[in-house]
Amino acid sequence: MAEKYIIGVDGSEHSRVALDWGLARASQTGAQVELLHVADDSFLSESVAFLSEAQAASEQMLEAERDYAKATGFNGVITGTAVVGHPISEVEEASKRADLVVLGAHTGSKLSGSFFGTRAVKIAAVSHCPVAVVPYEVQGEPKPGVVVGIDGSDAAKQAIAFAAEEASSRQVLLIAVYAWMPPLTPGLEYLWSEELVESQRAAAEEAIAIGTAGLAGRYPDLTIERKIVQAPPVAALLQAAEDADTLVVGSRGRGGLSRLLLGSVSHGVLQALPRTTIVTRA
Repeated sequence: MAEKYIIGVDGSEHSRVALDWGLARASQTGAQVELLHVADDSFLSESVAFLSEAQAASEQMLEAERDYAKATGFNGVITGTAVVGHPISEVEEASKRADLVVLGAHTGSKLSGSFFGTRAVKIAAVSHCPVAVVPYEVQGEPKPGVVVGIDGSDAAKQAIAFAAEEASSRQVLLIAVYAWMPPLTPGLEYLWSEELVESQRAAAEEAIAIGTAGLAGRYPDLTIERKIVQAPPVAALLQAAEDADTLVVGSRGRGGLSRLLLGSVSHGVLQALPRTTIVTRA
């Protein structure tokens, strides 16, 4: 069965960039596309008349975005859903029937915006499938490639599996990053001898070898570049992303409070959003 992508649309230039990205990917993978527009009912009257008008406006917006999608030359299956409700809960529900959710994000470190601003971060935390967040603008000229972080966690293992499949299918470089930092012990830095630092580096090399073990067998044509960086994880990933066009990060599971949180690394990457970032499910 073909994959299915749900692409959030709101008519803005920012969401159009995400729509273009999603359509291009669907053309390459043969995925079906469902456009989703959610009219936020947070500030609407609960009267039937107001809700009916909001639904009509949502359907009108959806039709315009579907016309835009067809005008790009996309020849795959494309459907649409227009609803009135809370964007986060509506997209979470829609993610149950998707293989990938695609969202746009406004520029700026705070991802400010209505449907696609900070809500993109929250949606990535509760989605039932991977979420791709596409920046409106990118700095520099990224090369084709996929960056993924390794730390031994279940979330990272899922991210590595997705990133390897992504890089292999696109026939691009996979950049696996392991970041480490000496423990911060103010006043006791003198305890960190060169031998101890070397042991930490050796442990990092072992961790990244374990994290990428088996990939060569599953993807014989995949080229993997392994990077061990002495830096905070977010900084290491952002630096590595300068040499690639896609970042893949893992999220925590969906139980209890964790379903509302992405984790410091995933959240930090999305706050900066230097490249299209795909958040996978643990």
